[in-house]
Amino acid sequence: MGYEPDGDTPDAPAPDDKEILARLIAAVASRSINPDDLAAALLQRFGSLAATIRASLPDMEEATGGNSLLQVYFLLAHEAGIRLQRARLMRNNVLADKDQLYAYLRAMLAQELVEQVRVLFLDAHRCLLADEMQGRGTVDHTPVYPREVVRRALELKAVGLILVHNHPSGDPSPSQEDIAMTHRIAQAASLMGITVLDHVIVGGSRLVSL
Repeated sequence: MGYEPDGDTPDAPAPDDKEILARLIAAVASRSINPDDLAAALLQRFGSLAATIRASLPDMEEATGGNSLLQVYFLLAHEAGIRLQRARLMRNNVLADKDQLYAYLRAMLAQELVEQVRVLFLDAHRCLLADEMQGRGTVDHTPVYPREVVRRALELKAVGLILVHNHPSGDPSPSQEDIAMTHRIAQAASLMGITVLDHVIVGGSRLVSL
């Protein structure tokens, strides 16, 4: 079963999750596999396109009858999408289009099963210099050291920071420790003329900005 690329009709409706997934499957699956049927089964199993793309290898092999190639292909497609989004942030003021920023952060962290803290390092024009993980912990705690964050900012000649971390529970509500961590890093950064512009918490598809 093949798929023809859509034309450039400006009013064409955006494809839904099932159609996108079916197109990805059709690109690599054998002719014996019906992409629409498998896409529907995967969405029912994992709940969403994002969760399907980020499914673990054992889960994907079980869901597809041992087709590990699909999972590798999905991960490559996901990584390519993230890199395209990151490239846009490097060309533009990241705070000028928060929808674009938040879409990138969801793609990075919404499906993570353990907590991690990332820092977006920004230049004087608030364009992205680097997005780096500063800590990875358990399901509900990650140690972060303000001194290391500031040291890295100085190495990159960053003048602004956006702190980001995820709550694997799916609830992005900030804890008291989240708030305290924000203040500690902001105070340490301000001593070196660096500004913490935001702290975004990702919980599944939801976000909270401190």
